[in-house]
Amino acid sequence: MRLYHGCNQQILEIDPKKSKDHKDFGRGFYMTQDFSRAVAMAQRTTNIEGTGSPEVTPYLFNPRQLPADVKIKEFKGRTAEWALFILENRDKTRIESFVHGFDIVIGPVADAVVDSVLLAYRKRYGDDFRNPEHLRELAPQLKFPGTEYIQYCFCTSKGVEQLKLDL
Repeated sequence: MRLYHGCNQQILEIDPKKSKDHKDFGRGFYMTQDFSRAVAMAQRTTNIEGTGSPEVTPYLFNPRQLPADVKIKEFKGRTAEWALFILENRDKTRIESFVHGFDIVIGPVADAVVDSVLLAYRKRYGDDFRNPEHLRELAPQLKFPGTEYIQYCFCTSKGVEQLKLDL
């Protein structure tokens, strides 16, 4: 399958350590199968950074040919497990970022204003925030506005090695 990364520059060499903390699936190189979504992300990043120009870099990825030692997590929808994963990764109160141990994570994009939803949820449930019943309530609140997008996060060098530049 072809995946796209939208940025303010073309990315020919991927270093997941250069990514920012507190994203949906943690640090990593984020991609989408949707070209128009990648274009929108490239424009957004260029506007935020104030430098460069919108660029979309295509890569090929074949999940059926992954080596046995590549740890992959795929979320099939907005489940309680997915909501907890988003909550853990976006938790800015941690001294160190959450480390989940997966090389590749695939699943729905959370809403761009999800931080305020997560903050209210943590305030409401405190230490009981991992309760599956509460998480089932949280998951639909993290809906991305408009079309539902699936994101692919390549979190480690081992995960990144599964991509092939497709220029």
